[in-house]
Amino acid sequence: MRFYKKSINPLITPNMPTTLPVLINTRPAHRGDAIRQMVGVMVVDLPLLEIRSLPIADDARAMMAQFCQGGYDALVITSVESARRALDYLHTHQVDIPIHLPNTPIIAVGTATAQVMQAHGFDVILPQTANNEGMLSLPQIASLTAHDRVLIWRGVGGRRLLHDTLVAKGVHIDAIEWYERTTPPDLSDNFSAILPTLPTVPSHTHVIISSEMAYQAWASLPHHGTAYHYLALGERLARIIRTHEPTATISMIDDLSVQAIGRAIGAHPND
Repeated sequence: MRFYKKSINPLITPNMPTTLPVLINTRPAHRGDAIRQMVGVMVVDLPLLEIRSLPIADDARAMMAQFCQGGYDALVITSVESARRALDYLHTHQVDIPIHLPNTPIIAVGTATAQVMQAHGFDVILPQTANNEGMLSLPQIASLTAHDRVLIWRGVGGRRLLHDTLVAKGVHIDAIEWYERTTPPDLSDNFSAILPTLPTVPSHTHVIISSEMAYQAWASLPHHGTAYHYLALGERLARIIRTHEPTATISMIDDLSVQAIGRAIGAHPND
């Protein structure tokens, strides 16, 4: 459990009224640094997921070799975690990057993922909304036909809408799973530890929900019927939360940038 001095006002005592909105940063412990630096909010860390790297099997190594040779019609990158691990793999195997792949569109699910690739010189295509639906709406994906070949960098689990939609069209899909997500074993204890820092009116507390698995972890905690203002990444997550919490206050955000988060919080300030 980590508290960040720049995020939490040391003068705030348990249940003390504050004019600052409270934001529960649910991103993994090694992510979300920009969120921790947000001004005008009191940020409290509660990672709902943790990330574990996976060993790379021989078939995945063969896929990476084909990618380096331009053997795919598109590369889809579903997360920052997969982008970083794939690039580390290329560095380890002494592959000069950016690889010159003029006919291989590289699609990143969101801005942060794109920035990882762009920092290494890759040209990246971004959907308007950072999810499977957004990527499926891109012309570079929509135009794929039977016998085209797509490589996906992803983690274990997660949504398969893009994968299944392309397979149904006859597109050949190869996928490399670079990591897995798990619920931190001390999540319940960490939640108990932050409770004294939260406002007495729970709806003044804003909670980032960035995946269905993260929401499942959040829902497993002992909230005792209290309500929060959820910042849901995309329409699908907003619907999932609404199904389980019909009266919840939910704002949909298109990405996890501090700008998007700040706008959503600003639209629901403290009373």
